[in-house]
Amino acid sequence: MQNEELQNQIDFLMSAALRKCANFEDARDLTQESLLAALVYRNKGTVIKNLHSWLLIVLNRKYYDMLRRKYKIPTVTIGDDFDIEDEMNDIEKIGESNEAEMVRREVAYLSEMYRTIIARHYFYGESVERIAQYLRIPVGTVKSRLDFGRKQLKKGLGSMENYIENSYIPCRLHIANSGRSGIDGEPQSLVHDDDILTQNLLLLAYEIPVTITELAKAIGIPTAYIEPVINKLISGELMKRTGDGKVYTDFVIYDQDDEVKYIKEQEKFASDNADSFCMPIKEAIQRLKQTSFYSERLERFMLINIARKITWDSIQPYIKPQVFPDRPNGGRWIAFGYRYSENYRMPDEKRGKEQYGMSGERWVNIDEYLKGKNLVIRSVETSLYPYSKYDGFGYLNFSEMEIDLLKLFYLIDKQISPESVGFPPKMLKNMPLIEQRGFIKFQNSKSKLLIPHLTHEEYEEYRKIVSEAADKAVAKITAPMGEYINYKRKKIPLHLKSVPEQKLTMPYEVQAMCLVYEAINHNIHKRDLGYPCPETIVVFD
Repeated sequence: MQNEELQNQIDFLMSAALRKCANFEDARDLTQESLLAALVYRNKGTVIKNLHSWLLIVLNRKYYDMLRRKYKIPTVTIGDDFDIEDEMNDIEKIGESNEAEMVRREVAYLSEMYRTIIARHYFYGESVERIAQYLRIPVGTVKSRLDFGRKQLKKGLGSMENYIENSYIPCRLHIANSGRSGIDGEPQSLVHDDDILTQNLLLLAYEIPVTITELAKAIGIPTAYIEPVINKLISGELMKRTGDGKVYTDFVIYDQDDEVKYIKEQEKFASDNADSFCMPIKEAIQRLKQTSFYSERLERFMLINIARKITWDSIQPYIKPQVFPDRPNGGRWIAFGYRYSENYRMPDEKRGKEQYGMSGERWVNIDEYLKGKNLVIRSVETSLYPYSKYDGFGYLNFSEMEIDLLKLFYLIDKQISPESVGFPPKMLKNMPLIEQRGFIKFQNSKSKLLIPHLTHEEYEEYRKIVSEAADKAVAKITAPMGEYINYKRKKIPLHLKSVPEQKLTMPYEVQAMCLVYEAINHNIHKRDLGYPCPETIVVFD
């Protein structure tokens, strides 16, 4: 009768063993060892009151023994005569146990409210009453957190094999934004390009909301070290916290294939509609050449500007407008990110005829500097420019750097010695780089601006030329743009509610550089100007 009762438990035990083990053979051995332990125990004349629970505990402990043998962790003999109700008592002897290192690691992954109580009670021997007094919380709260912490430890120890076998290979995440950055360059300043930890916390919390403990385990770093990072991201509004204590990344993240997913269709769109935008661009260039402030560098900047305005304006009827929320530090921005792996190689079938990369236009305004009023710098980056424009300058964000650049360009234009006005030496050290990148040149021991400098009156004339050319093209392109963009939307996690529609279409929209290269191929503008041409202009009187 007793053997028949054991037989009835085989399917249950095998199912439990398979959930723990990576293969059928280990699960079968674990099941057989557990059943054998029950037979031996009963042959001693001992009655097992709750066979189901008893077998499950034996299976769990023998599973841990198997892991210790597999990974050469010292084996702890547990025997078969144990009290089912007292299965966690060994935590109280953690300082003496051979399992100390393993359990301490699991404690390190608990969130702060549970980690502190578990450590003070079990590692330092403090009473529940003493902990309650120290933390200024009720005794009942301490007890409930102890209970929850113990359950989390059991759960963590049960997944020890996954922890040991899996290694987390970090990806990269580049943060960008539309709208006005914060005073300190938020949101980009919250996630630096070399901050792999923060980047991967954001990536791990993107698909579904997760607990901080789950993040800690996934990234292999104790919770205490990542909690300050999570708090910074939440206060900076790149992450949000749910009602049940989980966190999630609160912006859309694009993958490396997103911008080339429809690249063939984008190239075809530009080719099919070339007549609609090439003629207005050609007319605009002729108008620019008739002004007193014309230069090839400004012509290039204008070509890019017209293409940007055409692609942007022609898609607006098909997407809802963006609303830029107020952010900390005076910002009003919408963030988005690009996930990439350094080992990624784009498949040949996804490559376009050209590299179509282009950033959005940035601008920085200084109301007053020395005698200058309303100083402005405007800048983009495209695949036409052979350099990484600001690489090596030593600044943490574009905003801080372009403020210093704008001041420096003003001083150079007005022939004011930077040293005489206490200009920051940090930027002065970059003068050789600034010359190499094509912003300035040294002549007779003096520096001269190479990038276009327009007065405010000249800029208004320039802007009018851009707008009128773009409007002519948009009138013809808007209808075919609607046919192109129809149903092209980036899929995002269901819980993510803050992403505007424009950020869903953005990676799939016709890229402005497709129009730029089409104009170049129609001999409207030269591809190679013969010198580095940073796509930057300054505006001041």
